[in-house]
Amino acid sequence: MRGIEHTIEHSTQINASAETVWQHITEVDIASFRHPAYFSLLGIPKPLRAHLDEPGVGGARIAYFSNKRHFSQEITEWQPFERYAFTFQADPGFRVAYVLDLADGPFQMKAGAYRITPAHNGVQLSLSSRYELYGIAGVCLRIPVRLVLSLFQRYLLRGIKANAERSAGHDETSHA
Repeated sequence: MRGIEHTIEHSTQINASAETVWQHITEVDIASFRHPAYFSLLGIPKPLRAHLDEPGVGGARIAYFSNKRHFSQEITEWQPFERYAFTFQADPGFRVAYVLDLADGPFQMKAGAYRITPAHNGVQLSLSSRYELYGIAGVCLRIPVRLVLSLFQRYLLRGIKANAERSAGHDETSHA
């Protein structure tokens, strides 16, 4: 059965260099992000850490979650300080909303990408996610999935922004 593909994208202004933002995307300190209580209520496991096994196209990063599952990400684009894209492969049994299996259910994450573009006083960071919805359940989930993914993307972007700006501020004071 073929799914219907959807894409969602959000962006944020970050007052830091492209180099600093790149570091906080590829070597993300996700444990420092505050996991909103509503994610827990929605059955979305807390991301614990992400480990870059091998940089560059064809390389991999693994993201670990509080439900003892992980996402494997194969890197499909690696343009330092500009673009980082990857596929998603969820562990079998990786559930969100208590019942939706991301590996083999009506909602499956397929790919993601970060794009860094120059902006006034820093950069604009965009995050896009590609996902598929399958069957009647997928049709029924279209709006809730889009809402939750929107919240999750904003959560990731806020965390990266806070860490990059804190790091950029620290770098400026250490050079003074």
